[in-house]
Amino acid sequence: MTPTPDSLAAIREEARRDRLLDMEHRMRRYRIACFAILAVALASVVPQVGWGWMVPLALGFCGFPIADRFMRTSKRPWRWVAGAWAALPLMLAGAVVATGGPTSPALMLFALPAVTLGVRFEPWGMAVGTAYILVLFLISTVAVDPAAAAENSQWVVAGAALILSTTILSGALVESDRAHRRSSTLDPLTGLLNRNALEQRLAELDGAGTAKGLSHALLLCDVDHFKRVNDQLGHATGDAVLQEIAYTMRSVLRAGDSIYRVGGEEILVVLPGAKREDAVAVAERLRQAVRRRQLVGVSVTISVGVAVSRPSGIDTEDLVARADEALYAAKAAGRDTVVVGAG
Repeated sequence: MTPTPDSLAAIREEARRDRLLDMEHRMRRYRIACFAILAVALASVVPQVGWGWMVPLALGFCGFPIADRFMRTSKRPWRWVAGAWAALPLMLAGAVVATGGPTSPALMLFALPAVTLGVRFEPWGMAVGTAYILVLFLISTVAVDPAAAAENSQWVVAGAALILSTTILSGALVESDRAHRRSSTLDPLTGLLNRNALEQRLAELDGAGTAKGLSHALLLCDVDHFKRVNDQLGHATGDAVLQEIAYTMRSVLRAGDSIYRVGGEEILVVLPGAKREDAVAVAERLRQAVRRRQLVGVSVTISVGVAVSRPSGIDTEDLVARADEALYAAKAAGRDTVVVGAG
């Protein structure tokens, strides 16, 4: 199911897309500087290694401007980024082969694409990228000239160790940066936890088992016809309504439940250890509490989509998608209602 533009799944995907595009923009000038340094370094040893390295290096450089051109309009920019990144180690391998294989002065430059792995990709992408670099490194050295590789094994070992060490250290630095970015976890308007906090919580839940028959549930809540409140009474009243809704919902939740503002008027509740009947009971309490309360003199209602984890374990992407689907079903059913998603 393709997420609708304002669904929680779409919000999460858009946040990832924005982070990737922002990082690519920030890296562009540094990337150009690195390629320039690389070209000057290799040009300085032209009498020894010739000009054979120039073509693959130029091709590797061209991949990034092409990716920059198309990724901003692409729904999946990571494909362009991954393609351009993957071309660089491939072209480096060509340059290494052209300049002596295991004796090439460009051997250690395989660490360059390794540095940017953590910046661009999630941990699984880093693992795949590291393996990809190492395979190309070994092909361009050991496979090309096994005898020379054995004779200069210290350089081959040092190169492989540099690639692995660079990936690990850069990954640690990136994870530290991400942790600091996530440290701001409160929505300033409502005082609820924000999307940064939600991403952390979903990451904790993702892949967790459902021990002893326990399950977890998500309640995705949306204020019905909230645009009318803003249009007819003004945004100040709309903000006051959201603050009152946040207070009301927090007051009826169980100990251990967590609540997040994930969009303009979308609020998500995580119910740890909740079975289907528990989740529906909590959702109904929330719906009725909001309906009964005259929020700053305005009557509002909420629609709630419920999703409960499967017995096999927790897949948060699936859970979010089912909560989205259930919420839209609640709206289609006339709003001010609770709908439980399939599964």
